[in-house]
Amino acid sequence: TESEDDAVDAYGLNVYSWCDKEFLDGSGKASFDMSPYSAIRDEFKTFTKPLLFTEFGCTQGEFMTDCPYRGGRTWPDVKTFFEEFKEIMSGAVAFEFSMEDNQYGLVLTLGFTSDEHNDGKFYYLDAYFALQKEFSKYNVSSAWDGAVTEDCDWTPDAAHKLSQKRKQAACPKKSEVASLFRAKGVDSKPNWHKLPPTPEGAHADALATCPEYSVSPSLLKEASCHFGA
Repeated sequence: TESEDDAVDAYGLNVYSWCDKEFLDGSGKASFDMSPYSAIRDEFKTFTKPLLFTEFGCTQGEFMTDCPYRGGRTWPDVKTFFEEFKEIMSGAVAFEFSMEDNQYGLVLTLGFTSDEHNDGKFYYLDAYFALQKEFSKYNVSSAWDGAVTEDCDWTPDAAHKLSQKRKQAACPKKSEVASLFRAKGVDSKPNWHKLPPTPEGAHADALATCPEYSVSPSLLKEASCHFGA
């Protein structure tokens, strides 16, 4: 997780290791602790930033399937997101929507095969409906809906008491940054008062135009909390 050498706003993992319906302990019983996700839970249980599975889903082991892609993944790991990872994970994205040569897709895009059911329309595979079924079983606690995130003192504990203590993240001190620069052989000194130069060409496209909308007061206040404005 975090060290003095790096800091992140969020941490994303691509995880393709849950390749069987269950993992058994020495007595033959299904056990999360025997699963490949167990080490991830233990590593991030006190992590202070959002953890995301930016890609998840395995097509090996019991979930291996080939064209016409009958069966395949049943997504038993989704349950763990709402149980073992409920205080750790901020989201997960199944890999992947459209079928490609790696055969991870949940949907055959238009004309992917010569089958008439795939002619001019999407063909949803068994794995797609299995994922839909799993996600429909669970719901995030309503205590998280409408959390007063524009309150600079708000923490997740306000919505639900957490079982693990987490150290509040803080910006590094100037001396820590200077020490890190020296350790990495960076000649320049950290400058906290001067913005870096504007990249060349930044004034030449749509990004240089101010948006024609205003930010809501609550969003502005929330952003001010995060960026210290």
